[in-house]
Amino acid sequence: MANPIRKFEFFFIFFILPSAIFFLDSSIIVFLTLYLVFTLSIVILYFDKSFSFTSLRKKVDWKFIIIFSLIFLSLSFFYVILVDKDLLFIFPKTNFELWLLVILIYPFLSVIPQEIVYRVFFFQRYFPNERSFYFLTLLNMIVFSYGHIVFNNVHAILITAIVSPIFTYAYLKKSFFTCIVLHALGGQIIFTLGLGKYFF
Repeated sequence: MANPIRKFEFFFIFFILPSAIFFLDSSIIVFLTLYLVFTLSIVILYFDKSFSFTSLRKKVDWKFIIIFSLIFLSLSFFYVILVDKDLLFIFPKTNFELWLLVILIYPFLSVIPQEIVYRVFFFQRYFPNERSFYFLTLLNMIVFSYGHIVFNNVHAILITAIVSPIFTYAYLKKSFFTCIVLHALGGQIIFTLGLGKYFF
């Protein structure tokens, strides 16, 4: 990423914007900004001659997804017990209809935009020739977890820092759709177990 314009663009999108939104403290602005950057990412990727959206059409690795989903489910359960056991299943128990709606729309309204921005756009736009997997994984973790400061709590940052390397591995070593499904299931687990309050 030698291009100074792209360097500024990178820091603006992944650091300056989340910092500004953090002080504004508005869920509406959080999602409006996500959709704006998502749209911008799609447009830039579309006109990038070195990229094709067909490259994302690799098959889903279901074994990988099942293994890590079960691990995440177990860890998340104990995390809720440790943080506040009263949160356990509070969302589906207190508002089943809204919980079900969130479970259904979360992959489309949150996961896909995030994965396009933080995985596809991040790697294609700024590090297309970088071959250091560990460097990219670390940097992506920093960027992805920092982006969650907009929710103004340490739990969102910590949880995303933990899962980010798994998402990066899924995207780079498996497939985009493997990453999407894994991320979606992870979020659905979070909302179901009671940790959703930290991500909205």
